[in-house]
Amino acid sequence: MNAVEIRAYRSADLPAVLSILSHWNMAPRRDLPNPERTALEPGSAFVAVAGDAVVGIGSYWLREDGWGETAILAVHPDWLRQGVGSRLQAARLQALKRLGVTRVRTEADRQETIEWYQRRFGYRVAGTSPKKHPFSLPELDSWTVLELDLD
Repeated sequence: MNAVEIRAYRSADLPAVLSILSHWNMAPRRDLPNPERTALEPGSAFVAVAGDAVVGIGSYWLREDGWGETAILAVHPDWLRQGVGSRLQAARLQALKRLGVTRVRTEADRQETIEWYQRRFGYRVAGTSPKKHPFSLPELDSWTVLELDLD
């Protein structure tokens, strides 16, 4: 396998990113009246690149209340369990910290992902939030809300 570089997301990365997100049922849906927030914007997202291929995406946004929120984290299935997600998560947490954010909110619906956030990064479960549409795991109608102190 090739070495993986984490770099800022560029608009030209969009087709590869959408392919990865589609695999996980996480592609942005602008056709819905109240879409899930994905924050695929240059300046608030990172991609993992192996050679010329985008193999992962991680994004975030700044909330009006001063919190940071992670929006998308997805890795190409061929690159799972190789540290790509951890590196993308670390990059977006570092970016949020540089922006002065001290508290981060994350939503997830896959149990293995929730446990990974807790084990690897120290998140705690803070509750649930209803999904706006069948995003990610369509059989679940709510997200598990996770919170992290960056201090």
